[in-house]
Amino acid sequence: MEQQPASLEQALAAARASGVNRPSFKRLPTWTELGLDGHLQRLGWGVLVYLLALTAFWVVVFEGLYSSPRIWLASLAALIFSYAFMSLSAFFVQSKLKKAELSESGAWQVLVGAVILNPAIIGGYVSLSVFFRARGIKKRLVANKS
Repeated sequence: MEQQPASLEQALAAARASGVNRPSFKRLPTWTELGLDGHLQRLGWGVLVYLLALTAFWVVVFEGLYSSPRIWLASLAALIFSYAFMSLSAFFVQSKLKKAELSESGAWQVLVGAVILNPAIIGGYVSLSVFFRARGIKKRLVANKS
C-alpha cells in the first residue's frame, strides 16, 4: 500500500518530481472548436506535393547530365512553390495550436525554420513535424470528447 504524503509541501514536491509543474483547470477545446480540419488537410496535401517535388528534384539533380536546363528549373520551381505552400499551411496550423495553448512552440518558429533550412535537404522537417503533432493532438482531442 502506498504511503500518503504527510503535508502539502511533500505532495507538491512529489508532483514536481513526477513532471507536474502546475495544475491546469483550463478546459481543452474540441477539435471542431479549433476549426483546423481544412488547415490540416491543406498541410497534408502540401506535404505530399512537397515530397513528390523533392523526389523529382533529386532525380533531376542526379540525372543532371542528360536533362535540359528547363527540366531542372521546372523541378526547382515546383520544389520552391510546394515548400512555400507547405510552410504557410504549417504556420497557420501551428498558430491555431499555440493560440489554443495546445503547443508550446510558436508559429514564428515555423517561419524561421522554413527560411533558414534548405528546402532541398531538411527544410520539410519543420512542417512535417507540425503535421504529425497536429494529427496527434486531433486524435487526443477526439478521444477526450468520447
